[in-house]
Amino acid sequence: MAEQLITFEKFNPSTDSVYSIGDGVISEMSEAFGHDLTIVPDVDNIGQLIGAVGPAKELQENIGLVQEKLGTSRNSVEIATDWVDRSGLLLPVARSYMDVEIDADEYNFDTAVITGGVRNWMMRRAERLMPELDRVGRVALVAGNRLMKTTEGSDVQEGMTEADFMESVVGGLLSQAGVEVEVVHVDSGVGDEVMNAVAKHIDASDSILIASNAGAWVQNAGQLRRAVRSLHQGFDDDCSQLYVVSDSFPLGTGEEPTTTHQNPFTALGQIARNAQELVRQQS
Repeated sequence: MAEQLITFEKFNPSTDSVYSIGDGVISEMSEAFGHDLTIVPDVDNIGQLIGAVGPAKELQENIGLVQEKLGTSRNSVEIATDWVDRSGLLLPVARSYMDVEIDADEYNFDTAVITGGVRNWMMRRAERLMPELDRVGRVALVAGNRLMKTTEGSDVQEGMTEADFMESVVGGLLSQAGVEVEVVHVDSGVGDEVMNAVAKHIDASDSILIASNAGAWVQNAGQLRRAVRSLHQGFDDDCSQLYVVSDSFPLGTGEEPTTTHQNPFTALGQIARNAQELVRQQS
């Protein structure tokens, strides 16, 4: 019987190496982009890979060299698609963040968390949380001061920040569903600073459900876990306090709108950032 492929969805931080994701996706990406991995996964080294991948334009511009290094005749879209598919980046999850064997569907939660982002990410997170509201005590909506663009959606008004949108649109949607909503406005656009702000609204004994979106849940929940643990020593030590749910999302070819499909080239940066976050959690 073939061994089950390790994906982000199935990754177990206590036993798995990020180099095993997708049967070597990180190693293949590193080779294609001319980056040398350390023998043991290292936060700074994978950070350098993130910089090497960038917008992944090198994959398209130097496809002949990449094909030679990887021993494949596939074109750039096919190579990137293969990496994304094998990594499981866009698969849905409902699990303990740190223990894949613990199913989020079996528990109730003191607090659910949604954090800011582009308009479609915030709405996808809210929509993913809606079916879980009967298991949630309250919802904390936390977002920063990034000025949104009206082109992000018809419900984005001129001059609106992520926090404004979170309060008026997302908060309104969830309040109508009958759940207690707390909005945390953060005067920053830095992800870690936003998470540090919401961590102050979480008690050491709380069970937390973070609602995220495909591709972003690893980094999203990881940032929250680090922020809460910096305030409450021992939080989630037994992997029973932080859970994550996310949706799925179709992978495109790079030609479709980002509102409907994930660009396979920008997805490579997400793969690298997620790998780095998992290594942070293992350190």
